[in-house]
Amino acid sequence: MAGAPYRFDGFELDTSRYELRLTGKRVPLEPRAFDVLLHLIRHRDRVVSKEELLDSVWGDRFVTDAAVTTVLRAIRLAIGDAGKEHRLIRTAYRRGYQFIGPVTQTPAGAEAGHDRALPARLAMSSGLGFTGRQHERATLTDAWKEVLASRQRRMVLVSGEAGIGKTTLCSVFATSVQHEAVVLYGRCDEELSIPYQPWREVLTDLDRDAHDLVDSRRDALAPLLGGASAVSLESDSARFALYNSVLDILDAVSARSGPVLVVLDDLHWADMQTLALLRHLAERALTTPVLVIATFRDSDFDASHPLNVLLAATHREPGTARLALRGLDNNEMLGLLETIAGHEMDHNGLTLRDLLRAETEGNPFFVTEILRHLAETGAISRQQDGRWATPTRLLTRGLPVSVREVVGRRVQRLGSGTRRALDTASVLGRDFELDLLSELLGEAPLQTFERLAPAVDNALVTDAAGRFAFTHAIVAHTLYAELKPTARAFIHQAVAMAMERRVGDDAGEQAAEIAHHWIHAVAPANRAKAAEYSQQAGAYALTHVAPDEAVVWYRHALELMPAGPTVRRCECLVGLGTAQRQSGDPAHRETLLEAGRLAIELDHDELLVRAALANNRGDVSGFGTTDEDRVQILRRAIAAQPNPADGALLHAILAIEIHATAAEDLEEAAARAVTLAHEAGDDHVLAHVVRLTESALRTLDALDRREQLLQAGITAAERTGDARLRGILSMSHHEIALERGDREVMNREKDIRNAFAQRSPEPFVRWTNAQTSSMHHFLDGDLAGAEAAATAALELGVATGQPEAFFGYAGQLFQIRRAQDRLTDVAGAMEQVLDQNPMLQVFRAGMAYVWCELGRAADARALTDSLDVSAGGAPQFWSTSLMLWAEVCHRLVLPIPACRLVPLLDGWRDRVASTGATTEGSIAYGLGLALATVGHHEEAAAAYDLALTVNRRLRSPLLVARTQIAYADLLAGTEPARAQSLVTDAQAAARRFDFAFVDRRARQLLDRLR
Repeated sequence: MAGAPYRFDGFELDTSRYELRLTGKRVPLEPRAFDVLLHLIRHRDRVVSKEELLDSVWGDRFVTDAAVTTVLRAIRLAIGDAGKEHRLIRTAYRRGYQFIGPVTQTPAGAEAGHDRALPARLAMSSGLGFTGRQHERATLTDAWKEVLASRQRRMVLVSGEAGIGKTTLCSVFATSVQHEAVVLYGRCDEELSIPYQPWREVLTDLDRDAHDLVDSRRDALAPLLGGASAVSLESDSARFALYNSVLDILDAVSARSGPVLVVLDDLHWADMQTLALLRHLAERALTTPVLVIATFRDSDFDASHPLNVLLAATHREPGTARLALRGLDNNEMLGLLETIAGHEMDHNGLTLRDLLRAETEGNPFFVTEILRHLAETGAISRQQDGRWATPTRLLTRGLPVSVREVVGRRVQRLGSGTRRALDTASVLGRDFELDLLSELLGEAPLQTFERLAPAVDNALVTDAAGRFAFTHAIVAHTLYAELKPTARAFIHQAVAMAMERRVGDDAGEQAAEIAHHWIHAVAPANRAKAAEYSQQAGAYALTHVAPDEAVVWYRHALELMPAGPTVRRCECLVGLGTAQRQSGDPAHRETLLEAGRLAIELDHDELLVRAALANNRGDVSGFGTTDEDRVQILRRAIAAQPNPADGALLHAILAIEIHATAAEDLEEAAARAVTLAHEAGDDHVLAHVVRLTESALRTLDALDRREQLLQAGITAAERTGDARLRGILSMSHHEIALERGDREVMNREKDIRNAFAQRSPEPFVRWTNAQTSSMHHFLDGDLAGAEAAATAALELGVATGQPEAFFGYAGQLFQIRRAQDRLTDVAGAMEQVLDQNPMLQVFRAGMAYVWCELGRAADARALTDSLDVSAGGAPQFWSTSLMLWAEVCHRLVLPIPACRLVPLLDGWRDRVASTGATTEGSIAYGLGLALATVGHHEEAAAAYDLALTVNRRLRSPLLVARTQIAYADLLAGTEPARAQSLVTDAQAAARRFDFAFVDRRARQLLDRLR
């Protein structure tokens, strides 16, 4: 989280970049060490116990106290505090640690107090009274105390039916903490579909009261501040910047003015982007002192609603609680009546309570509305002593009306003029502006205000300086439902026309609202208008980082516009396909192919180029295959001779799409992409082109070229200052470092990637990061950790539609089960994967290896009949395939196919085999196996020596032990003493890390050597 950097002893701890720096240069520090150091600095006024550090940094994950000691040692080394005299971090014997070095932090702007007024919605009257809810208020209070004590994020999700008192509860609680909190509020409105609506209200409020904090991040926050700037070529970068700027703002506000309370109301009407940003805050803002209270009606959405995804995801997040509001019980109802009446209830009062509870099920809004109605009609009245008098007929016959009837009758009693104004206002929505309503009524604003005054006096409408709102959505819904359908349609049309006059040629954020009114206006004459504004609403949502909302509006536009090949239809298809891709919908492929074909039919080069550029997810579409339809559109777009920037991206996308075809075509496309990117002179374009072409050239033969490209891309990304671009390129850098066998660089890039993934809203980034985490656990010999991370990656990958999710998991689980000597567990899954991907050699070789281990030599031998040493359309799996075939040939003693493997493996002997998600370690190990199989023992020994060097450089006890076993097997007949030493070392590692496979092979070898 980003506030001002903490400075101490020449160091800077930058929470916005997740970096520790010394004189401007980054000091490597593991993420967990960073979090511990940050916690100690933030709580430097006291000793922090090990238990507190474990809770705040490691959370629910089980680790021992030794983990804290290890991390503290790493911190002290990083900040030069490892000597006998600890200058910066003091150890309090048996109590914990305290940061004792001088620390400075200077937030921008002056210190603010807590005298801000409550947001208008929270400051409104809560009705006739408020009582009860002791448990719910205690839950909110406890959550707030935890925020104050831990300086960490807490979230409470409050659910309940309409009128149950969710907003009122928030209002009462906000009032109770107003003196020590910065209170922010945002609400979702039905039908308006404004992207990020509640967040926009929150940020608009902050822009007024903390303008300097917002202003420094204005470009990134433009989609929430009504900015007109469109998202440039990479919307994921814009989303990354937007989401993290919101977190930065909350952190900066809390650093300046104290903990923050954010109330997000009516999430059952929220758009997808509002919920995605809230989920990002829940998952990433763990160390920000903010309490988020989000309310929703659990009865107003079904299983397909995106709110369900948020609820499921946050259920697993620490510091999150759920509150389900139910109707008031008997005691709470009695308390509400006594609060309203001002005296204790007698027997008749208890009977009234029972009648009200039976009719309303304890819903506070319904209760207060019926009480108002009863008082206004004289059904209940006050006696001379001020006590309520309830007529016997009411107590014996029951309540005369339902709550909706109550609302209708209360409005009717206000007079026809007020009724007309409220009917029109109900079409505008729950909130409405006086000047727009007066324009619709054809009268002066003062006259309209006079019409509304009785509704304000009778608590049906609230007035906030010219901005009016119905006190509850039920009031607006009741009035709207009572309008005749034709009357409703004419009012919608009048609203649409009035709003058109106001916005002129650029509807901007109001396009969605205008489209809504045209859609519900008198048909069919208004279909063209509805289509026009739906398209504008889609474009606005797409350029303001709201792709899911854009999908809805583009679909509306396509349904409303006439059939036939038109430029407008093509524009809508391009917009829809782009939005579908950004929101993770695989349907984007067909949509954009349709758009490309229509653009060709219309001879519209610009739309053709846009359709082709949008139809790629930033990586290969499918392993081992070529999407000929996509390639055809790409080639037609390239033939249109676009500008250098678009041309560079088109060639780069073409390169990755034809990764499985002729090498010369791939090389030509990649080279042309890089040349055009340099001609374009745009660092963003160059960085994206590097990412795509490096991925397209993912073979060990091209490693030097890929590394050269990568350095150019990283330099370009760093010049842009785009943290997402640098984070994406860290994936490529990590892969190249792995293939080089450079664990130090791998760890450095993993840290960069972790910091990036922790703040990224993109599922693809979090999925690949979990896969990388599994690989690092595997290299470290932590098989349980590797499996946990692989499972987490699979769950995330499946949930977000990553096409390689099961591939990656199958490969990682295969490696883990092999080390555990449990390949029987995965044999069935491997067969299934091979059946689904018969042309991929990596799965054929893996299956043959499994059959060898399970004693099914004939089945393994049958698979070797189709052994293919070529890349086979999947160059990223090539080296791993060859390594597995080397294992199989060695086990089955197949010298002829082993001879075919030797020259390829020998050319890459100093490299490491990798699929991106898994590694087989040093390729020299596979070379040693192949050479031993063909009887070249001296050369095999040299290969094993090199493999040991490389695998030790990878710091992988498993890969080292496996190599020692193979080397000992080679030396058993000629150098038994050396062989026994190798086996002994391997067995020690196997027993330390529980490598059952290595231990079994070691015992077999020791029996031979005895």
